[in-house]
Amino acid sequence: MDFLQLLTDINIFKDIVVPGAAALFAVWIATRKFRKEQLWKDKYAAYQGVLRSLESIAHWASETQSSVHSLPTTGTKNIADEYTLAQREVLRQVTIGPLLLSEEFCTQLEKFKDEFYTERHNAAEDWYDDPEDEDFAWGEHAGRIYTIVDRHLPVLIGLARNDLGA
Repeated sequence: MDFLQLLTDINIFKDIVVPGAAALFAVWIATRKFRKEQLWKDKYAAYQGVLRSLESIAHWASETQSSVHSLPTTGTKNIADEYTLAQREVLRQVTIGPLLLSEEFCTQLEKFKDEFYTERHNAAEDWYDDPEDEDFAWGEHAGRIYTIVDRHLPVLIGLARNDLGA
């Protein structure tokens, strides 16, 4: 009887415990893979939001500079709203970006933000000093903003690609 009981125990182990353990292991692997993929998607969306914001700032700068100098533009409908939202997104990601974004990316974004707001502050002081040249100064300010974005955007794109493994 002991031998038959041993065979029954082995069959129970073989038929229930081994498949159950394999199923639990498969669930663990699938859950882990899902979390990694979800994290990658969230990171991609965060990087995309920042990079789109920088593009919106560059677009505003280009259109503003062209408009001030009476050059053709592609149209400036809602461009001020996009510019405001883009600034807000940059500030948001400087604050909460370290949750998802790489440390190097956040450091570079902080440098962009500092240059950007320093330029805005300096331009406001220039306008205050000489309000008659405000239109020309606005165009010059837009050109400097474009240069700042143009300097940081390729670096930020490279850092995002590295972090995403692209």
